[in-house]
Amino acid sequence: MEQVIIGKIVNTHGIKGELKVKASTDFIEERFQKGQHILIDDDGQMVDMVVLKHRFHKGHVLVTFDGYQDINKVEKYKGCMLYALKNSELLDEGEYYIGDLIGCEVYNLGQLIGKVSDVQLYDHHDVLVVEGKQRVLIPYVDAFVETEDIENKRIDVHLIEGFYNED
Repeated sequence: MEQVIIGKIVNTHGIKGELKVKASTDFIEERFQKGQHILIDDDGQMVDMVVLKHRFHKGHVLVTFDGYQDINKVEKYKGCMLYALKNSELLDEGEYYIGDLIGCEVYNLGQLIGKVSDVQLYDHHDVLVVEGKQRVLIPYVDAFVETEDIENKRIDVHLIEGFYNED
């Protein structure tokens, strides 16, 4: 079954194994509830973890995994991405997963500039990494993204001068 990104571990919290997560899912309660399996991408090695508990703290999710209630066991996971199995039943009509953006063709004012190769997750907004003649980083915000047709793998953007050199 396909996996989806649900967040990124940005730091540890305290000494009892809590991990500070920048969540990239709208389904925090479902994804981080006790007993849920979460995969940690530890430098290409997927580590299956079971959630013991979670709580919210200053805009982040603090997660503790079963058997990892010690800072020394979790410190190595700082910076790692978190994945869960894709569950389309959680989505409403017209919604999609962040990972569905990968591979979408990106058009600036009708001109193809490349394909989304990655989505970088940041606190204030996410960034589309578009690979084409040149690499372009596009903030994933309404000011730049005009339309999204995920089913047909197309995103239309309107970039301001300096973002993309057409030459």
